[in-house]
Amino acid sequence: MKWTALFLLSLSLGSCVVTNYVNNIIPITQKHHTIAVLPPRTTIERKVWMTDDRFNEFTTKKQFELQEHLIRSLNRRINEGKCFVEVLDLHSTNDIALPEGYTENRISAKELCRKLKVDAVIESSIQILEPVSELTAIFFQQTTGSTLITNSVTLNASLIDTLANTPIWTLNTAKFGTLGSIKKAMQAKVIRRTTRNTPYNIKKSPYRGLYLDYLEGEDDPTEEGEPIRLR
Repeated sequence: MKWTALFLLSLSLGSCVVTNYVNNIIPITQKHHTIAVLPPRTTIERKVWMTDDRFNEFTTKKQFELQEHLIRSLNRRINEGKCFVEVLDLHSTNDIALPEGYTENRISAKELCRKLKVDAVIESSIQILEPVSELTAIFFQQTTGSTLITNSVTLNASLIDTLANTPIWTLNTAKFGTLGSIKKAMQAKVIRRTTRNTPYNIKKSPYRGLYLDYLEGEDDPTEEGEPIRLR
């Protein structure tokens, strides 16, 4: 049953992006000057040889690696003129977020906005898993002629500012790989998709149209933002 489910997933799911946002997302984000990317809640596959300390060490290392990758990706879009907001560097962010106990859930993202003196923060969770081993996938392929998902990367992100009690923008993206897929490349893909689809990228649909409406004075549309699916 598990193999059947994973096989069906491999047929139906490659990668996608789903975003949701408040109806006045552009008027809100146009007032933002600086944001911070918080350390993502990170889940990785635990190997049988890992002790608790080793597993925690690998998880923390991956967490900071992904955080830095998100910041670099945003800065690349800023340098290309695609995003207009500044991003706080990793050390300035973590020098405050970690002592305040963000990773232990002792402080909220909204409170960290004020502590970091930024207009908003991006909070995220990332899962990097191996649903089945390569050996299992090879055996399944040899016996059935079909393939299984061997790697999956899922990223959920939200944008939280100092005014709202709930996120003003959320995103979910996932990528699934079969035999021969490389987790590093998959991670890079979901991170690029995430930074490309933030509301700070006003050259990207649907934010481009919302920004034009904002310039024309239509800064409070009556319809809520609908989930957008992009491939």
